[in-house]
Amino acid sequence: MSTGVRRISVGVVFLCAWSAASVRASPPFDLMGDVGSSGGLLARTVPAGSGAAYFNPALLTDAPAGVTVGFVVLKQRIGIELDGRPGTQFAIPDGFVNAGHADGSRFDSYAIPTNDLQYGRMKEARRDGFRARPRQGAGSGHDTQTYEAFGLVVKLFEHRLALGMHTLIPNGNFTKLKAFWNDEREQYFSNSLHPELYADRMTALSLALGAGVKISDRFSLGIGTTFSLAASVVAPTYVVDTGNLGKILIDMNASVNIGVSPHFGVSYRFGDRLLVSATVHTPQKVKLGTGFTFLLSNGVEQSSGVTFVMDYAPWRIGAGATYDIVQSEATTFALAASALYATWSDYLDRHGSAPSPGYAWSDTLSASAGFRLRVGAVTTSLDGSYVPTPVPLQTGRSNYVDNDRIAGSLGAEYRFALLGTQMKIGAQVQVQRMLPRYQRKLPTPTQPDGAVLAPERVKDELPDDAQLSGDPVPAAQGLQTNNPGWPGFASGGFILGAALNLTVAL
Repeated sequence: MSTGVRRISVGVVFLCAWSAASVRASPPFDLMGDVGSSGGLLARTVPAGSGAAYFNPALLTDAPAGVTVGFVVLKQRIGIELDGRPGTQFAIPDGFVNAGHADGSRFDSYAIPTNDLQYGRMKEARRDGFRARPRQGAGSGHDTQTYEAFGLVVKLFEHRLALGMHTLIPNGNFTKLKAFWNDEREQYFSNSLHPELYADRMTALSLALGAGVKISDRFSLGIGTTFSLAASVVAPTYVVDTGNLGKILIDMNASVNIGVSPHFGVSYRFGDRLLVSATVHTPQKVKLGTGFTFLLSNGVEQSSGVTFVMDYAPWRIGAGATYDIVQSEATTFALAASALYATWSDYLDRHGSAPSPGYAWSDTLSASAGFRLRVGAVTTSLDGSYVPTPVPLQTGRSNYVDNDRIAGSLGAEYRFALLGTQMKIGAQVQVQRMLPRYQRKLPTPTQPDGAVLAPERVKDELPDDAQLSGDPVPAAQGLQTNNPGWPGFASGGFILGAALNLTVAL
């Protein structure tokens, strides 16, 4: 590679690092693996291309130098089916917005009448209309997303130093950030359940930079980074007329900061056939702070705010090995396997909350295995992986939707020369099966005074001691809830992917 081309390539890498204010965490990488080379689902242990910049930067020293461009399609077909409500005695009746506890205190929140949620309400002379929000009428997990892929590997100092960049740029809507509640509070918004670790998380612009150093002929170290976004928006609001919220004046104060989420890799060769590797990825997340200040015409001023946490990914520690069973000039056949430990017990949901202790998430151990077969100019790969869900059965108040996942990836590459330049064209298809899962909510015990004995169970939104105008409410006995996941739900489906790419050697 000429000195001029090398300098331009290095400049591209650091220019992207300088302009990274718009990038964030990388869930598409973790789901699909390296779709730009034969690294596939085993990119943490198979040296193949620019994907090593994210999966294991130490492997950049063994990856061939080149520029890769590609196109990726990802189709999500994740289904969520809700059990039917068993009877009207569990519904929130109409007309209890002024109800309270037996001691005269107000409820901590007031549910929307169940019938209004499901069917809506026409506007009347003394009451406004209400738009229907039927259960699971606004669910997610059925998107088709396309990406432009770009990768770069540059070798310096007699191939002792390797620099890499790997990115997936979503088409269409550049990115989506969707926050939702995982309990009865979602009735005020979509009144639906959503896949916790997919859906909008697959729309992120994902970019990784990495560098690998060959310490010796057998031993390499690597370091890389992805970028996290932290934004804050405060909307000072002047309310002209509290009876007409259409008459308000709004200003805005916004700030955006970026931070890095580093990751590390190491690889070592035992002889000519066995390559072992290990990786560590630090947590990633996007933090969005929103604040509101309300100034009323009578001079009263109040403020409120919330911080959203999007695309959270925990600590991930990986290890793997690749072994060449057949190794000749014409043919190679290699087996590879890896394991990944993820500390999902530290998970923060989109509202910055950890799951309740009784339903805490667990750490997971995933496993992948596959082979690489090269015959002449053609290389084929076949991978499989099993990824257990960190989410316990949702028998209580929360509705975190997730499933065990089995993934398979099939790829092929063809190397050829054109106009004196070595090139490679590759294709890959993936099928990821979300194993079916069903969960039914447990009963919610209460005391005679309306106090809940098990607060992690489904919330009784009309307490048993409810009174209206000093009179007990008979309809309040037992459980009344609009939790969209009650009395139970099932989930499952597929995620399908395909990629086509071209690599030009440098």
